Amino acid sequence: MAAAMRYLVVLLLAIAASGQTEDPAKYAPYFVMLVPAERGAEGFAPFISKEQKLVFVPISAIAKTMSEGGVPIRYGDVLQLLRQLTDENQRLKTENERLWRIAEKSSSSPSPPPVIVQTPPAPPAVDPDLQRRQMQMMLLRSLLVPRSTVNLNVTDCSRYPASCVGR
Repeated sequence: MAAAMRYLVVLLLAIAASGQTEDPAKYAPYFVMLVPAERGAEGFAPFISKEQKLVFVPISAIAKTMSEGGVPIRYGDVLQLLRQLTDENQRLKTENERLWRIAEKSSSSPSPPPVIVQTPPAPPAVDPDLQRRQMQMMLLRSLLVPRSTVNLNVTDCSRYPASCVGR
């Protein structure tokens, strides 16, 4: 697998270099294949599996992988990826330059006003008799509230039937 990745990197570099001399669109429908430098060694072809993962398939198993739903990577796909990466890189460079200009402008502008840190006010002094006075007030309030008395005479005739005889 590591050897296949090495071939892929070399291939991408070769694509970038060769794409400048010939018309790359002419080769767009062709599959990408990684062929080793050693004689007799089997090459690989990069495929996208049904699980949307990159897999490197030996040349002898390409037909089987295609019948199982694998999609080979084409030269046009690689060119499109390179164009997208080049465009994204250019966009990021432009944004980086713009942000550096903004940072330079803000550093050359007058310094912001100093921050004044205010200390919080001191908590009020604790009254040692406060709790005692609160208890006295609650006791006085409970004593001053008029009490109403309700006389309720309930007789349970099922329990004491003799008390209900005259009613």
